[in-house]
Amino acid sequence: MIDLIASLLVRGLNKILHVMPMSFNLWLGRRVGSLLYMFSGKRADVAYANIKAAYCLGHDPSMKKKTPLEMRRLVKRTYENMGETFVEILSMTKANKAYIEKYVTVRNMERIEQASKNPNGMILVSAHFGNWELSTATSAAKGFQLHVLTRDQKMKRLYELLNVIREMMGNVVIRKGADIKTLFRALRAGKGIGLLADQNGGAHGILSEFFSREASSVIGPYRLAQNSGACILPAFIHRTGGSPRQELVLEEPMFIGRGEDITPYVDKFNRLLEKNIRRSPHRWLWMHKRWKMTPEKYVVVLDDGKKGHLKQSLQVVRQIKSYRKGEGYADEHLKVEILPVKFKNKTAKTIFNLSNLFFTRSRRAGLKSLKRALEEESYKRLSGAYADVIVSCGSTSATVNVVLKKENYCRNLTILDPGFFLRKKFDLVVVPKHDHDRKRFDDEKTVVTLLAPNLIMPCVSRGANEGPRFACIGLLFGGDNYYFSFDKDLTKCVAEELGKINAAEGAEIRVTTSRRTSAEAEKTLKETLERTCGKLKFISGKEDKDEHTVEKILSASDVVIVSGESISMVSEAVSSGKAVLVFMPKKRLPEVTKYEKFVRGLEGKGYLERVCPEDISSKVTDIMPEVLSGRKKIRIPDDNKRIQEKMYKLF
Repeated sequence: MIDLIASLLVRGLNKILHVMPMSFNLWLGRRVGSLLYMFSGKRADVAYANIKAAYCLGHDPSMKKKTPLEMRRLVKRTYENMGETFVEILSMTKANKAYIEKYVTVRNMERIEQASKNPNGMILVSAHFGNWELSTATSAAKGFQLHVLTRDQKMKRLYELLNVIREMMGNVVIRKGADIKTLFRALRAGKGIGLLADQNGGAHGILSEFFSREASSVIGPYRLAQNSGACILPAFIHRTGGSPRQELVLEEPMFIGRGEDITPYVDKFNRLLEKNIRRSPHRWLWMHKRWKMTPEKYVVVLDDGKKGHLKQSLQVVRQIKSYRKGEGYADEHLKVEILPVKFKNKTAKTIFNLSNLFFTRSRRAGLKSLKRALEEESYKRLSGAYADVIVSCGSTSATVNVVLKKENYCRNLTILDPGFFLRKKFDLVVVPKHDHDRKRFDDEKTVVTLLAPNLIMPCVSRGANEGPRFACIGLLFGGDNYYFSFDKDLTKCVAEELGKINAAEGAEIRVTTSRRTSAEAEKTLKETLERTCGKLKFISGKEDKDEHTVEKILSASDVVIVSGESISMVSEAVSSGKAVLVFMPKKRLPEVTKYEKFVRGLEGKGYLERVCPEDISSKVTDIMPEVLSGRKKIRIPDDNKRIQEKMYKLF
């Protein structure tokens, strides 16, 4: 029924448009295109993302980057061009030879004359560029008939009506599904064939650079030419402004030898298509997912300025790389860019989060609010970056992530709970178990980890087979928070216990404090350790500029002692694969905290042992023989496996 109505409507439009001036028809087409743009939804998002990939990745210095406003305008103009083309196709009953002589100029006419003399025929290869239907009609009007392969449509009546229009100038439509022998017969008779070769080639295509990014390209026209001896003639048609006047550009013919590699010819056509798109970018249909099969993926990591959050994000990126490697992609196929999120002030951040929290904003509105909230340089870099996946950690950058997801029409991931209103706007949420509540989360797109994601890799423990050596004890010392405090007595107790180990075992002591460690606690810790430990390496967290300090301490240590008020420090210690002892600072409040639950949960699974501050030296003395001999069994949670199992949500 819909097919019948559509075909009757098209016939009626054709009758009206046939008698109207073509300039009016084109004006009407542009208005139709504008309306389509307003209600296009996802297709306009695809077009915007494709344009951003082409103009913002920065591969080609000759390609000037476009601003978000310029890209939105280009998408709209693309829809207007589509409307022009559609209306012009419906008006082609008036496109007789006289019309084509008047309005279509053919550049390099001698090339089609040369190609047509090939006894094995020619294949005119074009793209969804300008009014590609008029280019084949022009070929027929000039005396070079084409057999045009068309894509079968669900609405049969409408499809046949369009085919009648296509055949009016003398071309022959080959219905899709026809035997490949039909094409070979036409070529053997010295005829021409018209094909389009600009869409995604799928799994069977050839990867070829297109706008400096590999894309799967169709191989059918090239294989057909190679096996038949036909020549390929690339052709592109350009409209002059908004007028009916057009220019058909014929490129140099391509001849492919029998045993020749077809890849250079695919590359050449893509370069020609690129050149023509750069000349008139709005004439190409950007709505198609041209780079769907590209192996190159771009990940943007949002850095909110918190070192721990960035480390967690980078650990997830590491798992993305591992997942992609398992899918057969090389490391260089994943491009990672870390971009800072810097708000102008706390008020701007609060207003931004509230304005984007409760409802889905348009791409334009989201970017405007982002521009008002961020520092100029931060906004420039974030709005100008292209991403296939956006990764963030923490609430500060979660809302920014959601806005940029819409801007790039991509997938996104967040670490830690982004809050009730934002959870559904992420494709994947990585939540440590201590923050997870099954009732609040969608299990399908949630990864629950035992530890906070971190960059620490399991370190190789040195056993007794390496001969006698001094042990090394590492201490990760935290700082005050709302629930816990490190007073002078506690700090002095921990330091003296390490001194006892040094005196009894001759162990080297390596210590680093946190940025949260108070000046008084750090002074007490350092002075006591210097007095009691002969072998000491002390690094202040506030002064340390080495990003790998914790990793170096964990790698060198046989036993790691860590304060339990820091989930990230405990997670790093457990991830190292070393024996871990956790002591809890003094509590400020009576209730059981999530930090205590976190530590107890890991202890229950055998990943660490809890110890009172005053028992540190005796506990270390008890376990050291097993550690040094390699007899102590160390367990590490399989969080990375959990994360990788859900990565298909992003790709």
